[in-house]
Amino acid sequence: MIRYEFLMQIRKRSLWISMGLLAVITVLGQGDAGPRYLPDDASARVVASSWAFLWSLLLPIVAGMVLADRLVRDDRLGVSRLLESLPTTATTRVMGRFLGALAATATPIFLATVIAGGAESISREDPAVLLWTPIAFGLVLLPGLVFVGAFAMVVPLLLTAPLFRVLFVGYWFWGNMLGPSYMPSLAGTLLTPVGDYTASWLLGERALYAGADGWLQLLRPEPNGVTAALSVALLLGVGLIPLLVGSRVLARRATA
Repeated sequence: MIRYEFLMQIRKRSLWISMGLLAVITVLGQGDAGPRYLPDDASARVVASSWAFLWSLLLPIVAGMVLADRLVRDDRLGVSRLLESLPTTATTRVMGRFLGALAATATPIFLATVIAGGAESISREDPAVLLWTPIAFGLVLLPGLVFVGAFAMVVPLLLTAPLFRVLFVGYWFWGNMLGPSYMPSLAGTLLTPVGDYTASWLLGERALYAGADGWLQLLRPEPNGVTAALSVALLLGVGLIPLLVGSRVLARRATA
C-alpha cells in the first residue's frame, strides 16, 4: 500500500511543476533577510536551517493541495469497494496511503533542501552545510508536513477537496504568517506547522513569531531546545487525530 501510493503520487506532474515554480518564486522573493544573504562566517547549522525554514513558509501549501484528493478520489474512480475487500483494516489502509503519499509529496521539498545545501556547501567551501541539511529538513519541515498532510487527506472526506483547499490557504496565512499582534492567530504557537520553534532553536534567534506576545500566550513559551521538541511532539501527535478519524469514517462507510 505504501509503495503503491508513493509511486502514484511521485508521478504527478502537477506536484513537480507547482513545487518547482513556488520554490523559484520563494528564492527570488526572499529579500535581504533570506539565506542567500547570510554572512560568510555563518555556521553550517544556521545556513542549513535558514534554507529549511525558507522552504517551510510556502511549499507546504502545495503539499496540502495535492494531498487533498487522495482519499476522496477513490469514490470518484469507483475503487472504494475494491480497496475495502483487501484483507486489511481501515486504519492500516489509511496509514499506508498516508505514509506513501506523504513521502512522495515531501520528496520535491527534500530535493530542494538538498540542492540548496549542496550549493551553499560548495560556495562556502563548508561540507558541514550538506551534513546539516537532512537534520534541518527533519526538524523544521517534516513535522509540519505530517501535520498538514494528515488533515489534507482526511478533512475532504467530511467537506470537499475544493472547499478544503480554499479554507487551507486561508488557514495557512492566518495561522502561520499573520503576526499575533494584529489579530488573534495561531502564529508563533507550539502548533504552528511552519516550524517556527525548531527553526528558532537551530538559528539561535526568533525565526518568525515563536514566543511572541499575543492570543493564547500559554502556547507561546520562549523558543529553546525543550519547547522545540515539544512543538515537534505536538505536531506529530495532533497529526494522528485526523488519521484515526478518517479510519473510522471509512470503516463506517464500508459497513453502510
